[in-house]
Amino acid sequence: MDKLLTRITRINEAIAAIILAVIFITFILQVFMRYAAKMAWLMPFPPIADWMTDLEPLRWSVYLISLLWVWLIFFSCAFIVRDKDHVVFDILFNAIPVGGRKILGILGAIIMIVFMTYSLLPTYEALWESRLMNLKKLQTLRVPFTGDKIAMKWLFFPYIMLMLAVIVRYGWALFNTIKSGPLKDAHEKLDQDLGTKAGDR
Repeated sequence: MDKLLTRITRINEAIAAIILAVIFITFILQVFMRYAAKMAWLMPFPPIADWMTDLEPLRWSVYLISLLWVWLIFFSCAFIVRDKDHVVFDILFNAIPVGGRKILGILGAIIMIVFMTYSLLPTYEALWESRLMNLKKLQTLRVPFTGDKIAMKWLFFPYIMLMLAVIVRYGWALFNTIKSGPLKDAHEKLDQDLGTKAGDR
């Protein structure tokens, strides 16, 4: 199970890296196309200088970067960023007894599941069944195969994935908390890791 989860995580990280690479390449291309005509006089080769003079800015690049950036953020938060990667203020949580932490962990997981589940259907309807979201299109981006403009709803599609991932993640956290108790705080985990390393020596 751990190997499968690790492999899935690696695949998700590769997807995020590809999206980030496309954003970077598109940005570099955008800058080059915008200033190529102004820099053409620096080129000593006339054919290349003439080619650069005829270049025009790519209007679609701004929309593509915006689309991919939103996708990257929501996709990464849904499938890559772990709970321990977030900044948390858990001084009071770690100060109470284990039984209290278990209760708070269960309540916190239930609250997240309930709120995300409650807002999932309205969010889906607002994005996918809204006439405005279907009519409003990204101005210069088109579907490669059909040539149709991309509906605005696809810009926010990853948020649906994020909501589903949060529901599944906290469902799993609820199951683990009920079964095994609250997650160990940072000091207990550090002591355990140091003890393990000392035992290995």
